[in-house]
Amino acid sequence: MTGPLKWTGTRRQGWRVAVAAITLAPATVALMPSSVAGAKTTTNTFVVKGAYSGTLTLTPSSDDCLFSKSYDGKSYLATLSHMKGTIKGVGAGPWAMTLHVAKMGTTHVAKVDVHSYTNSSMQNNSAPLTQFIVAGGTEVDNGATGSVTVTVVHHIIGTLVYKGVATITGSWNCPQGLNNG
Repeated sequence: MTGPLKWTGTRRQGWRVAVAAITLAPATVALMPSSVAGAKTTTNTFVVKGAYSGTLTLTPSSDDCLFSKSYDGKSYLATLSHMKGTIKGVGAGPWAMTLHVAKMGTTHVAKVDVHSYTNSSMQNNSAPLTQFIVAGGTEVDNGATGSVTVTVVHHIIGTLVYKGVATITGSWNCPQGLNNG
């Protein structure tokens, strides 16, 4: 309903309307998303499973969330940085994720060339520098909010070493993120 009820009938009819409204109310609550209903969510958490495993956590702020158009203006970037956590077999962070998508909203990534410079990826700031390059899956970029369920390939930056496949799932909510686009 978009506005208050207006009564035009008798008192007896009003009682039936009130009972119907009370009866339908619990069904409406059951349709609420789990985040609204108070269930625990994994927002601002990214879980890595497969050849590598771990959990990374994002603390949303204007320093850690940047959303913009790409340099050429033909695509969009979402950069989530300073994520804390460790991925076993690769090391500790801080980690950053850069999503490079052609459009806002949902992007289904088909199998891609992992040697491309425009793939979405997750990188750390340790020695050696490593990254996980998105090789397929789904990226949802709505700017300040979004999610990923992607398959990634591990790469040691500066080498030709590409080994180990993992899956990264998670979502972000950065209402105070910096939007440059």
